[in-house]
Amino acid sequence: MATPSETVTAFLAMWEKPGGFAEAVRRYFTPDTVWENVGMSKTTGPEEAAGLFANMGAGGGPVAMRVDNLAVAETGGKVLTERLDHVLGPDGQPAVTIPVMGIFEVEGGRITSWRDYFDTAGFAQQG
Repeated sequence: MATPSETVTAFLAMWEKPGGFAEAVRRYFTPDTVWENVGMSKTTGPEEAAGLFANMGAGGGPVAMRVDNLAVAETGGKVLTERLDHVLGPDGQPAVTIPVMGIFEVEGGRITSWRDYFDTAGFAQQG
């Protein structure tokens, strides 16, 4: 079985292709997985998460995302990530880049909890 870090890395890698985020949450989330963008949004389960991402993409928003992992640390089933999340536009080029710190909790190869922390003011200025 994959380590928690390998699970998270594989999950993030799936986002790069169109529709990849929805596919990733359906593969790696449990029905009760909580995904929280702290201070902005919170979902439970893969369908709510996929729906939130799809709504972010309405009106020419993100088609996919590319993630650059700057640092990854694992202790037990917890994986901390320092990342640059590049929101890709319809042309496949980065439209917005967001520095993010995240924590994933992984059990049995599935993500049970995910929280991301980022500067929402900086995000709004880029969008």
